[in-house]
Amino acid sequence: MTRDDRSGRPDAGALPAAAAKQAFLARLESVRERYLPEILALLDDVVREAELADSGLAEMCRYHFATGGKRLRALLPLLVADCLGEDPAKAVAMGAACEMLHNATLVHDDVQDGDEARRGRETVWHRFGVARAINLGDAMFYFTLLLAQRAPVSAARREALARRTLLETLKVIDGQEQEFALRASSRPSLARYFDMVEAKTARFFVLGMAGSAEMFGREGRVLDGLTEAARQLGILFQVQDDVLDLYGDKGRDQRGSDIAEGKRSVLAVHALENASPDDARWLLEVLDKDRTATSPADVERVAGLFDRLGSLPFAVREMHARRQAALTAIGALEQTSLSRMMQGISETVLEPVRDLV
Repeated sequence: MTRDDRSGRPDAGALPAAAAKQAFLARLESVRERYLPEILALLDDVVREAELADSGLAEMCRYHFATGGKRLRALLPLLVADCLGEDPAKAVAMGAACEMLHNATLVHDDVQDGDEARRGRETVWHRFGVARAINLGDAMFYFTLLLAQRAPVSAARREALARRTLLETLKVIDGQEQEFALRASSRPSLARYFDMVEAKTARFFVLGMAGSAEMFGREGRVLDGLTEAARQLGILFQVQDDVLDLYGDKGRDQRGSDIAEGKRSVLAVHALENASPDDARWLLEVLDKDRTATSPADVERVAGLFDRLGSLPFAVREMHARRQAALTAIGALEQTSLSRMMQGISETVLEPVRDLV
């Protein structure tokens, strides 16, 4: 793999969009093929290390991870290490920690949202019960810290990584709490929506990217640049996900599942901020229905309201702005490898909604 020479030379320039995406996907696949088996093995090993190999926690953990996933959060620390000229193998434990943390929140989110399926299989709570799913999610937070402690760096850097992991975890949990507060509000604001997304979604990217750089001894402007780029990337990722639910293919059986779930997506919050009092009242009534009571006709009518209020164009502008902010933050570091990685990630994130943007 090509490593950045860290010579301080200016960025050689952005690649065309298609080339950037292909270059990133090739690099991602190379790292995935080489290191993902080690990451997945560590996820099993940490359960055995805790002497829980025969417990129900181990059974549920194996079941949940068998649902698959893109594992992007697991691979981000290794990609950043490679771009910084470091050995990606030294970031394997951190990648495993990021993946474990992400999945811990998914287990709890499924309980709180009442989701019965994930990636075509029953969710943990639906298969094993709510109480046991809560136990698994709790255990996975501790597995995360045990994995972070396996990082093959100095004791001081391991301590810094553990502290960052704990602080980012608390921000993610607070983001989930903010989401419930957003749902309880009769007039949620876009400012509160973006605060929630920055905590709940973006901090995973901050942990994987800035955390990786910090583990390898980077500081100052490198950490600041990676933190800001990761923050913007995380918001881009969530806005895309919100848009995809209604205007793309999110891999669900029903178009507009977020509407049926009552989710305050970027589209819904924009509409609530700009709708007349009567339309806002009606939209909240639809969002607050029991998910089984929301009909396809309700979804189509909500989509019509979004169209009338310009919610999709707003979201598209937001995606462009977040992408540019991420690229600017990385570009300021004048490291071609990092810049091209960020360009490739952002193009990959936007690909499912390419026709819209």
